Amino acid sequence: MMMETVLSRSIRLMLASGMMMSLGLSVTAQAQEAAATQRVEVTGSSIKRIAAEGALPVTIVTAAEIRALGVTSAVDLIKKLTAVQGSTGESASVGGASYGFSGVSIHNIGESRTLVLLNGRRLAQFGGQTLTGFAAGFDLNAIPLSAIERVEILTDGASALYGADAIAGVVNFITKHNSTDGDITLGYSAPANGAVEKRFSATKGYGSMIDDGFNVTMTFGHDERTNLKSVDRSFADTGKRTFTQNGKSYQKQQFSPSPIPANALDDNGQLISPFQKTTGACPSKTFRVIEPYNDGSGLVDDYCGYDFVKDLQIYPERKRDSFMASITKKIGDNEVYADLLLSRTTQISRIAAVPGGVSIPAGSALHNKYLLPLGITNDSLAFYRLADMGQRTSRDTSEFSNIVVGTRGVLSSWDYNLAYNHSESNVKGNISGYPGALAVRKLTSSGLLDPFVGPGQQSAAANAAIAGARYDGYWDGGVSKLDTLTLNGSRELMRLAGGAMMLGMGINFNKEAFESKPSLFAQAKLSDPVAGTLCDGTAANPCDQRFGDESSVPPYSASRISKGIFGELIIPLSKTVELGAATRLDSYSDFGSAVTAKASVRWTPVASVLVRASAGNGFHAPTVPQVNGVQQSYGVTSNKYTCTSALQATATAFGGICQPGNKQYDLLAGGNSSLQPEKSKQATLGIRFEPNSALSMGADLWHVQIRDVFGQLTEDLVFANPGQFNSSWTTKRDTGTGSTYLAFLSNNQNLGKSYSTGLDLDFTARAKTSFGQLSSQLSVTHMLREVTQLEKNGAYYSALGNFAELGSVSFRTQGRLTTGLQSGQFATTLALNFKSGYQDQATSVEVLDAAGAATGTETIRKQVGYFSTWDAQTVWTPSKTWTVTGGILNVFDHQPPFVPSTSGANRGQQFGYDDRYYDARGRTMYVNASYKF
Repeated sequence: MMMETVLSRSIRLMLASGMMMSLGLSVTAQAQEAAATQRVEVTGSSIKRIAAEGALPVTIVTAAEIRALGVTSAVDLIKKLTAVQGSTGESASVGGASYGFSGVSIHNIGESRTLVLLNGRRLAQFGGQTLTGFAAGFDLNAIPLSAIERVEILTDGASALYGADAIAGVVNFITKHNSTDGDITLGYSAPANGAVEKRFSATKGYGSMIDDGFNVTMTFGHDERTNLKSVDRSFADTGKRTFTQNGKSYQKQQFSPSPIPANALDDNGQLISPFQKTTGACPSKTFRVIEPYNDGSGLVDDYCGYDFVKDLQIYPERKRDSFMASITKKIGDNEVYADLLLSRTTQISRIAAVPGGVSIPAGSALHNKYLLPLGITNDSLAFYRLADMGQRTSRDTSEFSNIVVGTRGVLSSWDYNLAYNHSESNVKGNISGYPGALAVRKLTSSGLLDPFVGPGQQSAAANAAIAGARYDGYWDGGVSKLDTLTLNGSRELMRLAGGAMMLGMGINFNKEAFESKPSLFAQAKLSDPVAGTLCDGTAANPCDQRFGDESSVPPYSASRISKGIFGELIIPLSKTVELGAATRLDSYSDFGSAVTAKASVRWTPVASVLVRASAGNGFHAPTVPQVNGVQQSYGVTSNKYTCTSALQATATAFGGICQPGNKQYDLLAGGNSSLQPEKSKQATLGIRFEPNSALSMGADLWHVQIRDVFGQLTEDLVFANPGQFNSSWTTKRDTGTGSTYLAFLSNNQNLGKSYSTGLDLDFTARAKTSFGQLSSQLSVTHMLREVTQLEKNGAYYSALGNFAELGSVSFRTQGRLTTGLQSGQFATTLALNFKSGYQDQATSVEVLDAAGAATGTETIRKQVGYFSTWDAQTVWTPSKTWTVTGGILNVFDHQPPFVPSTSGANRGQQFGYDDRYYDARGRTMYVNASYKF
């Protein structure tokens, strides 16, 4: 079944006849082709009708355009869409526990509010989603790009057909069907010094629906990529960076207070480096850190900070395999069909060796040897990095399966489609390089482990004991399932002045289920994680937790059933005016019922102009984990914090103590059974102008407002005002040291309201010249407004060009300009990708004098500038069977701008740039060769 606007069909026809369209994203425009007679279903509507530009803004990207963009995956394709902002990328898995998830967010309204479809059908959410709502969307890694015929992007939300929860919009991947073509493609991409990618795909179809009454189309794809290390990029190779702003020199140091050899606490509670005190210099991979206390005491921490940035892999190693099959059989005037998708993605990321605290009792051999000579007489804590155990490694595997069986055709004048769909995402996270906290305590108390010596300097017995304490195996994961039964139909009701009045109706039954599946180690149910020995919590058989970042994760499972019924009318009042109306009733087993509606209008005052508008409301229930997740350890804060007097008062009130020095705090989170659904209103107003076949332009103004927004209070807001947010605090006992520390509690809440407004623009021009067909296209998204409340009835904050309270950035402007030339067997394209700058988060940095010495600290907000890259590509088609494509992404190797901030939602451990917004791979040369048969 074809789904395309008339202009996109015209583009396809021009391509088939040798005319070169712009190699960027196709635009939608007014219908120009009166001869179109095939009824098709367009994303955003349930009604089959004559293909034409509708009242809703739908952008279509064809397979040819995807190839021309030089992208190698659905993840990279989504990055090229100018309307997409705020999506999670693969690099977030570097220390971010994302299990390799990559999502899509339209207009930065959210991945959980952007609905991803495969052939118009819902898919199971990611099995590695968290109870806070992170990764509560579809993982794009499961989509095989080689199987895609086109992608349709609806940038208007709350579709009656697909669901009222599509607040931001819909991304619909349409796969190859009813084809007898064969295709084999090989590809290779080569950035400098890492992230090298190899690709293979094969597609073949059998049987003609017209001649044979059946068709089978199958696609297999495989790709693999090597890792990219931080030390292989000058902008990301160290945690100690100097920079200038407004004529002043600054220094920002990103580090861990747990180096090797270890730092320790003296009798005043100050953090020192015994190694530095003894030798006068800091050890390898560290630099000296001097931090005055903020409580007016005059005390100073003077220690060696570990440059963990040098140990990161900023792009993870990855392998993906996918298989897709589509089977269609004609029976009379109807068809029965089945679609199958199987995919498996494995991603490996590595970060610095595990850090943690170790107790050093007064009178112990270690205390007497290293601390007593420095005047430390009391019990102490050593902050140590177990480098001899090797890097912490996460091996995440995501398996996705989707099967659809159904029948479609015409019955009693109804175009109908009845289908059952089972979709499942199974995520497994394996770790290595982590010991148990009790195991490390035993190593230290036995005298085997010496935290005050450097890497490789432990005794043979200690090395054997360290190797024996290393856990290597399954850690955590989850399974998300979705079962759906749908029946959709559309028909013509009557003839009006403008044409046929059309009715669409449908019903659906959904069952969502989620199961969290932590290992026994993650549940803190083992006394010896390596041997798998169960514990009972007694003094004789205590339960161990992960050293350095303890995480006791209870398992849980939950499910919900939802039902929906919808109706839609298309009313062509005249040849120039068409009205649309849709309504939907959703009923949830855990949230009751909700009625949503949408109205639209399409007006063509003259043949070259189309004006369209829509307005509607939406309803978005929280995910199953957001409601049912058990409160648990959730890692550590993104930023490090020193203990202010206000923070100490909060710690005392909760019966705990502050973290010593400048450290990250433990983070806990849990579901909220009182969470209420989000409710939205959205509207669009657009105009398209196509005076002739050589020129097309358009603009769509959109607005989305949401109340009862899901979220958590940001850590920077709470730590800056600890006394104002008592519900955001708790305590956590450290198994390794026995101390009880203040911890940040980040439970799900309904925070308040949000408003977003923006403008999507596009312009396309074509010209036939003496040297070939020339075309150029500009696509731009410009954000006009974006504000959000962080608590009900609270102040509004904005991320628009501003990285501050919300923990992320919305770029005011981003776009892509492409120019292409088709001449004979060659098609060459040059593309400019650009985005506006922003003001970085307020960050404390050191002020440097003319000699480079630190003279004090200052809190600054760095202005991050406009950023752009150029791409170039040539496609050579020597025959009907062969196509060779060569290109360069980021031709001039433009490096990401420096940013000193380190916190932010869905951000990895990278430093020096923000991996959420800029690609660390840099200049990338690629080649693809396709053979068609």
